[in-house]
Amino acid sequence: MRMENGEEPLTAEEYGRYREEMARRKLEGIMAHWQWYLLLGVVLLILGMVGLGILPFVTLASISVFGVFLMIGGFVTIGISIFAGNQSGVQRMMGILLAILYIIAGFTMLEEPLLSARVLTFILGGAYFVFGIVKVLAGSRVQNGGLVVFSGAVDFLIGVMILANWPEWSPWIIGIFVSIELIVAGLSFIALSLGARSMKNNPELRV
Repeated sequence: MRMENGEEPLTAEEYGRYREEMARRKLEGIMAHWQWYLLLGVVLLILGMVGLGILPFVTLASISVFGVFLMIGGFVTIGISIFAGNQSGVQRMMGILLAILYIIAGFTMLEEPLLSARVLTFILGGAYFVFGIVKVLAGSRVQNGGLVVFSGAVDFLIGVMILANWPEWSPWIIGIFVSIELIVAGLSFIALSLGARSMKNNPELRV
């Protein structure tokens, strides 16, 4: 069977070799520029650690950035809905209505970041609460589901803590999550860069 462009489709073995080749090239790129990955990791780690000391600022800044992205997404969606030629009238109308909601939400986040932080904190706490219960129930019904149950219990407790202290914790919760994410990302890039440096200096470590 031929593909639309006339080329034969890849066999499973050829696709496996292709993926290995792509992974090898990506690894070589990381090894060649490991210093930049290390620098990025250090910068993200520092930003995360600094963010833990200025949580209200990080929360409000994150809300504002998210609002800007929502507004940009809304305008882009309007453009796509108007100029895309393969959509029906109903699809265009739904796309425009969704875009308007994006723009309104983004504008509200820019104008009322503290109120937006309260709403998002409540949604975040509710999500942890619900997903925690779901994970506990799912983990209790499968074999070796202890880790899932434990993860669900942790999520449930996080949700309870957030909701029990809402809205007082609103200025800090989102900032905590963003700062921790920056720290984790920074540590990941640092570990990746140091591993790439070791593989570059010791070819026998390469798989």
